[in-house]
Amino acid sequence: VGSPKYNEIYNALAAFQNNSDIEYIYAVRQTGENTFVFMVDPDPVDPGEFGEEIVLTEALKQAGNGIASVDNSAAADRWGSFFSSFSPVFDTQGKVAGVIGVDFNADWYNQQIWRNTGFVILFSLMFTVVGAAAFLMINSRVRRRFSELGTELATLSDDVESLTEELLSGTSYTEGDGQAPAREAAADGEDDELRALGRRIHAMHKEMERYLDYMHAQVYTDTLTRVGNTTAYLERQKELEAKILDGSARFSVVMFDIDDLKHINDRYGHACGDKAIRAAADVIAESFGAGNTFRVGGDEFIAVVEDAPETDLEGRFRRAEALVEAYNKTDREHQALLSISMGHASFVPGQDHSFRDVFVRADQKMYERKDSYHRRSQPAEEGQPQ
Repeated sequence: VGSPKYNEIYNALAAFQNNSDIEYIYAVRQTGENTFVFMVDPDPVDPGEFGEEIVLTEALKQAGNGIASVDNSAAADRWGSFFSSFSPVFDTQGKVAGVIGVDFNADWYNQQIWRNTGFVILFSLMFTVVGAAAFLMINSRVRRRFSELGTELATLSDDVESLTEELLSGTSYTEGDGQAPAREAAADGEDDELRALGRRIHAMHKEMERYLDYMHAQVYTDTLTRVGNTTAYLERQKELEAKILDGSARFSVVMFDIDDLKHINDRYGHACGDKAIRAAADVIAESFGAGNTFRVGGDEFIAVVEDAPETDLEGRFRRAEALVEAYNKTDREHQALLSISMGHASFVPGQDHSFRDVFVRADQKMYERKDSYHRRSQPAEEGQPQ
């Protein structure tokens, strides 16, 4: 103590302590299997005395073994409560000659963590709100335009149909009409022209009907699976809410979730994940009806079945399970097996007051089955269900 080398180390450590956010910095050395003592402590107020024992932590033991380490929890000593990090210092023979320790006040450290966490949460919420608002605005604008265009085409289609009927009916006349001789004179030529015009208008009418069907599919159909999308599902939900109000509702909600889709995407690629999504959609649509099936998330589907007794639903579930089993028996090299968790609930008059009441029960049952699936699952192996 007090030698030029000691003072050199002391001044170096003091420079760090005086010019950074650390609370203390010091050098210690190991004197026993689980014993470390102070060597150099530049704290000007209450330094650790040379040879004074320091509180042992797991991180300090790791540093004594030559591995830099950091405390996972705060440790308390006579100076307070601190998070500490330790780094070994090696001699010319590669042996641990000592350890440099750095302490951060636990209260200060936790404040920093909470402050940073708060900023992350705040900015995440801001970006989420702004993104959701932009999405809703754009989606609303597109849907409104599609709706307006659909109304315009429907009106035009009605007008064309009315015009066609008028033109076709205009080829006849009443006997005794004062203009009958003139009409008779030109009847053959006019009749041919009007029939040809009628055929052309009829063809245009059919083309418009096909275009209206295409627009409907664009708005209400999921592009990957060709079943109903979220917009179609919300329309069905509105219809059922109206039936609940007038007392005519009788329906069941069935929830589906593809098990371990993220693992399939990560291990086999997103092309395989998309194939699993399409296969699940086919199973659900064939079992519960394509018009009743909606994809409402990446791996989530909903089927809404009306006027179906419980025995009918049980048969549909057995049909879905059989289709999944048949799909998994097909020869698909390097592909994961398909597994779908399902849960359902039926509308109970007097107990359920909204569509959401039924939805929540079905969703809960589906997640109970999903939890059961995960408890049964073993670590993933090639060719085993994921």
